[in-house]
Amino acid sequence: MELCIRNKWISLSGSSVIKDINENDVYKLKGKFWTVTRKKFLRTLDDKDLYIIRNKFWTFFVHKAFVINPDNTIAATIRRKYFSVHDRYFIDCKYGKVEITGNILGFNYHILLDGKEIGHVARRISLRDSFVLTIDDNVEDIPFFVSLVIAIDNITDERRSESN
Repeated sequence: MELCIRNKWISLSGSSVIKDINENDVYKLKGKFWTVTRKKFLRTLDDKDLYIIRNKFWTFFVHKAFVINPDNTIAATIRRKYFSVHDRYFIDCKYGKVEITGNILGFNYHILLDGKEIGHVARRISLRDSFVLTIDDNVEDIPFFVSLVIAIDNITDERRSESN
């Protein structure tokens, strides 16, 4: 399955749209107008919450983000070492050992589940953030992996703002 995660042209809250390869809406991503943790809500088209994505409030040598279930339990913890040559994210979740590795420029990522590649994320160069998530068809929880991509984008945005 191939999904495109694209920021809206004008959005004060960081909202995005998630479309399939035929440009049909699949999910909604709603952000909050002002939030320190870059909190966002992944929703169905009829506004049912699937996951909540947010960054850790404080970052001391480790960048972290969380994917949270609608019942406020943590579905995943995503962490990136503060000092790292490669772009590597380690995910603690119920699906096993998930690792997302990328190049230093952050344009391409490989999603590994227990050492086997199950997906790929490619960043499109454009005026707004845009990603293409290609995930194996046998993966059951597609919204979970969409949430991971959004969490990594949140961490990247936080790192960018820290360096400015």
